[in-house]
Order: sequence, then structure tokens, then C-alpha cells
Amino acid sequence: MTRTTRLPALLRGAFACAALLAVTYAGAAAGAAWPDRPLRLVVPFPAGGSYDIIGRTLARKLEPRLGQPVVVENIAGGATVPGALSVLKEKADGNTLLLASDGTLNINPHTIKGLRYRPDTDFTPVTVLNTVPHWIITRTDRKETNLAELTAYIRKHPGKVSISINTVGGAAHLALAEWKRQNGLDFTIVPYRGSPPAMADLIGGQTYAHVDVIGSSVNYVSDGKARPLAALQGKPVAQFPNLELQKPESRDGLLIGANLSLVVRAGTPPETIDRLYKEVKASVQEPDFQARLQTLAFESVLTPPAESRRFLHAETLRYGAIARNVDLEAN
Repeated sequence: MTRTTRLPALLRGAFACAALLAVTYAGAAAGAAWPDRPLRLVVPFPAGGSYDIIGRTLARKLEPRLGQPVVVENIAGGATVPGALSVLKEKADGNTLLLASDGTLNINPHTIKGLRYRPDTDFTPVTVLNTVPHWIITRTDRKETNLAELTAYIRKHPGKVSISINTVGGAAHLALAEWKRQNGLDFTIVPYRGSPPAMADLIGGQTYAHVDVIGSSVNYVSDGKARPLAALQGKPVAQFPNLELQKPESRDGLLIGANLSLVVRAGTPPETIDRLYKEVKASVQEPDFQARLQTLAFESVLTPPAESRRFLHAETLRYGAIARNVDLEAN
């Protein structure tokens, strides 16, 4: 075979290789292009609360890392259902994120009839962001200084005490109803839409005590308007090391284990979820973000996506067992 007859074949091979490289490069460039437009972070809670603070802090941190604006949208109320459904209306491309509570992912399936989404199949977790410690507080002029004294007061005044919570059907609602049932207590649980109105009524004397996320009412305690009776967990709270803790094995204990997670619509490409997890983890680990968490008494968790899914599944089973024992409509 002469050189002139071999040349076209060589050229054809070169062109084929070039075409293959071009396709490969184009695919890599397309994957690397995410995100190619602004992101939306749905926070299904009122603006100004501790969950909103976390959402907005995370959004600011993600913007330079992802190279796109991250717009926070508060869609509060409805046991976080409207916010969750809003995310499900968008494409599964990672451009719409949901800051989800235990209520959103683990409790609503057990407490809301005809729930219009399935957390286990409609959402994919990016990570469990942080713990959400709770406490029970009263006005500073009340005589009770711990949970045992409050329990004794409730027993002496059956049906006369009201204890507020900052949302309907959330972790605090289930835990308080279960504590009430286990100990045979007669008091009224009063749900509010967010901590500010609940705290206003607590300070005003309309309610006797309030179960809340520590970060949502810490300023009232710092200002001397409210007094914490106990942390509602077994692990000490770094900012309040002297707070009474709960014994998990005791039926007298009022325990609330709550977390905040970041999720996306199911079907989001795995490589996008992995990139999100990497950037979220790096953002939350920055010193100023950790300082922000500390002021709210939150602790970062940052489990990888697969581990987060396993944990959230276990939490769904745990809350399901509690929900079967209590009737929230009666509480």
C-alpha cells in the first residue's frame, strides 16, 4: 500500500478521534456548568426565626462557592407542606433546595391525612445540617425553677396550665403530647405559628410555659424576660452548661430530638448532589458559620447523602411509633 492510499485512512481516524474528544469535552463541560442560573432555597418557616437564620447564612456562603445567587424564599405555615410542595413543582436539577425539619420529613406522613407528598420517595437528602436543641421556659416571675417543679404544679392545678409550642405537629408537639400521656398530666398544649407570638403570650401571661427551639427564644432569656427550666435532651448544651438535662430511660423526662436537613427533589443527578454536599459541608465548617450555630445552640452534623437517608428513615420510624401513641387532635 502506498503512502497516498494510506493518508485518507489516517485522516479519517484522526477526525474520528477529534470528534470523540469533542463529544467527551462537551459532556464534561455540561456537567461542570451546573449551576448555570440562580438557585432557590425554600425555607418553610417564618422570616427572622432560627431556621431562617441558618438558611440565609447558608445561602450567603454558597453563592461564591457555586458562582450563582442563592435566593431565600420563606413559605411558612401549613406544617411546612406548602413549602415542600413548592419545591416539588420545580425540575429535579438541584437548582431548588428545601431546608427541611423533622416535621417535613419524618412527622407529617404520620400526622397529616392525605399528605400530598412522600418524603422518602419525593426528596433526596443532601445532608443533615445540624441538631436543633429545645428547652422549656417560663416567665421569670414564676416560682418553678426546673421541670420537676413544673410537673408538680400541673398536678396540683389540673386543667389550669397551658404550655405553648411554636408549630403544629412538629417534634415539640409530639414530644409534649407523649410526655403528657406517659405521666397522666392534665394541661393544654397551645400551638403557635412561630416563636415570636408564642413568646409574646408567654411574657403576657396568656400561657404558663413554652417549649421552643433554644435559638428562637435565647434572646428572651438573655434579656431576663424568660427563665429556662430544662434542656430537653440528654446531652449538655454548651452555651447553658448548668441547664437540667433529661434521662432518656426515665418516663418523667421530656425529650425532643430534632434536626434540620437540606434536601432536593428526587431525581436530581447524583453528581449535582455530591457537589452540593461538598460545598454545603465546606460552608458550614467555616469559623463564622460555626460561630453562628453556636449562638443558636445548634451543632453541625453534616452527614453524607447516603448516611443522611438512613438516619432520616430511622427517625421516621421513631416518630411513627410516637404518633401512634398520641392523638394530636386531642392535644
